[in-house]
Order: sequence, then structure tokens, then C-alpha cells
Amino acid sequence: MPNHMTSIGFEVQSREDFERLAEYALTTGNRIKTKKGIYSYAQTGKGIELWLQMNKSNEVIGLNPHFSGSSKIKVGITNEIITDSNSILDGTFHAWADPKDESVESGSYPFVFDMPNRANYGEVQVPQILYIQLTAFAHELSVYDDEDEFNKSQDSDLKFASESFIPSGLFGNEEAPSARAIFTGRVVDTSIITNEHTGATFYWSLVKTLGGEIDVVADKQLLSKEIIPGGVISGSFWLSAKFLDNPVLKEKSMIQRLFGR
Repeated sequence: MPNHMTSIGFEVQSREDFERLAEYALTTGNRIKTKKGIYSYAQTGKGIELWLQMNKSNEVIGLNPHFSGSSKIKVGITNEIITDSNSILDGTFHAWADPKDESVESGSYPFVFDMPNRANYGEVQVPQILYIQLTAFAHELSVYDDEDEFNKSQDSDLKFASESFIPSGLFGNEEAPSARAIFTGRVVDTSIITNEHTGATFYWSLVKTLGGEIDVVADKQLLSKEIIPGGVISGSFWLSAKFLDNPVLKEKSMIQRLFGR
């Protein structure tokens, strides 16, 4: 069954699969110590990343995938979202895509993204404008050869543009906003990538949608046809991002400076 791990070529379908992958990340990754815990950052090449999370007692508390592609999108982050379901090394931000006139709380649309390396940074000041690399992991995906085929596929009165974005994680009955979206975009570039650790392949595409360009990764089982440059893709996704800029951090109080907090 397709999932976030199979989207970048890791076959994880059981607890045993997860444990083997966690062991791989632990033994091959670079250890990054933070104030909240430890990451073991493993790369298999071509942008494929694993971020194993450990607490200060060296106990595994999480494992997140990421794909570092070529997207670069300007966002205005407005606040950090803290939930009980997040581990201490997870990170989730609310932001506006493509903010206008340096106004952080305006732009093409609001949305939420997760971060695999959040604890690498201190207390991030909000609001602020910066650039992120944004990857969408496909949950559902439809592929069209061109805009005309996409338009003909819409047989209801409600029709979407070939560059559209719905921040679905901001709607519904969820306890907190989540890093999920439904969007349609034009394929700028695409290729089939092989995960050199597993030999499995997956699709990567750079997609231009409302608000900017996004890297998209997808398990090949989701596709009914080949993705081609100039085509259109549409689907539902989980959003994972990394800062491309060093964010402005909150200034420490006098007490924090005195006691090194």
C-alpha cells in the first residue's frame, strides 16, 4: 500500500519494516544533537532523506521522511502549531504562500507544513518572511497529458484551474490544523528516481501551482499513466518543508542569557 515511505522508495508495510528502516537510519545517519534531543540524519542520495528522532536517553521516538528537491517558495510564517501528537523533535508551521508587499499575513493562500529538522533551530520568531523547500508526498494522484485533457476530465459544475491549491488541513473536524493539501499544477520537470538503498523507484516532479513551485514525490502504484513535462497533475498530499534561509530567532531574556537556556 502506498504511504509516505514508499513515496521515496522505502518499502514499509509492517512494524518489522519500520524497525529495519529505523536501524538503517541509526547506523548510517549523521548524528545531530539539539537542545530537545538527537536526530540521525540519513541520506541515500538524489534528495532522499530520513530523519530518525531520539530523546536525550537515546530512545527512538520518531522517524520522518523528506525529499530535498529544487523547489523554492516564499512564505510568511505566522505561528508554530504545537499538538499532543507531535514529538518534541517534530515541527509544524502555519504560513501564507507568496506573501504580498512584505505583509506576512496575506498572499495566495494560508497553509500548514511539517518540518523534519525543526529542532535544529531555536525559538523561531513569528511572524517573518523566508524561503522554504517544499515537498508534497502524494496520497492520491491523477495525471493528465495537458491542460485540455485536465479540463475535459472535470464533468461537474464546479471546475478547478490547472494551477489551484486548497489547504485541506485547515478544514474539517481535526483537533489542530494539519500539513495536508489538495492541489493541481503544471509539470515543469519530472523523472523516475531509484532509491539506491532499496532499488525501488518512484516519481519526482517539479510542479508549478498557485503560489509557487512544489516538489512532488509519488509511489508509482498511484499512477495510471506516465507523468510528462508540460502535463498536469492533481491530487491530495502531505506537505514537508525545510527552511532555505536561517530564520530570525526570538531574543533571549536576561534570565535565559544568564543561565544559558
